[in-house]
Amino acid sequence: MKNVIKPDSYNDSRTAKSLNSGLSGRLIPTIALGLTLAAVPLTGCLIDDPALTDYQPTNVVTQAVVQEEPVQSAISEESSNDGELPYGVTIQIDTSSLIECDLERVVDGDTIIVHDPDGNRLRVRLTGINAPESVHEDESKNTEEGRQASAFMKELLEDVEVVYLEYDEAQFDQYERTLAYVWIDIDGTYVMVNEILLATDYAEPVYIKPNLRYADIFRQYEG
Repeated sequence: MKNVIKPDSYNDSRTAKSLNSGLSGRLIPTIALGLTLAAVPLTGCLIDDPALTDYQPTNVVTQAVVQEEPVQSAISEESSNDGELPYGVTIQIDTSSLIECDLERVVDGDTIIVHDPDGNRLRVRLTGINAPESVHEDESKNTEEGRQASAFMKELLEDVEVVYLEYDEAQFDQYERTLAYVWIDIDGTYVMVNEILLATDYAEPVYIKPNLRYADIFRQYEG
């Protein structure tokens, strides 16, 4: 028979349409919601993992300003005050005229032992100054001031390995000791040990001809 629809077939068709309609109705909002969430930028508020709470974007530049305190020794501090030299000394020199020697030891407040470039062992008496006695064979001539001068000299040269000698007119005294002005390098500045001892009152100037090169300068330390 034509145009006769069987009841079962009809019901199946309607059921299929109903299912398709219901599925489409549910899928469309779900897909729309998914697209909306995908468009939302991920921010820290969406991160629940405690290990990631300190996350910072790599394109954010942070800079810590650290102020460093200048580090200076007492000597370099003295040198920086209006160009003042260590220990208040005043004499400078062209170092090319000096003779480099290895320091062996300090004898007393005005005498040291060195080795010159030829390997000779020299007993050097600092010329133009005189420190009180501290190692004289006659113990009665040794003084507390001499022991203090000797201790100061040892402290001054404690970490010094090289000294620089400057000769005047006479290179030796009557005891065959080498007479010299002794220079040391303090933080790149060459200063004369003879003058340091005068400036710190551990020695006094003496004037013995012909070694009078610095006599006029040494006179400021008299008395």
